Amino acid sequence: MEIEVLAKTSNHLAIKIKGEDHTLGNLLMKEALRHPKVAYASYRVPHPLREEIEFVITVQEGTDVGEVLREIVDKIKSELSDFKNAVEASIR
Repeated sequence: MEIEVLAKTSNHLAIKIKGEDHTLGNLLMKEALRHPKVAYASYRVPHPLREEIEFVITVQEGTDVGEVLREIVDKIKSELSDFKNAVEASIR
């Protein structure tokens, strides 16, 4: 996975994530839209034959977009860890 910053301001971030597809894009977007400080989040696949997505997030004025993105990623990691533990417990 390689990440390239396409645009960044204090409350807006657009990144290209190489080696990923709808799976990660949809997960990031949906979790971002659940965050109370996110004003807008979306992703797109610029070309169907390339494995890359572009993810865009805008947060409320006065909020650090980098911190919000870290919170979103931490929430996803926590939920996946909980899911992994539930799966492991159920198949023992």
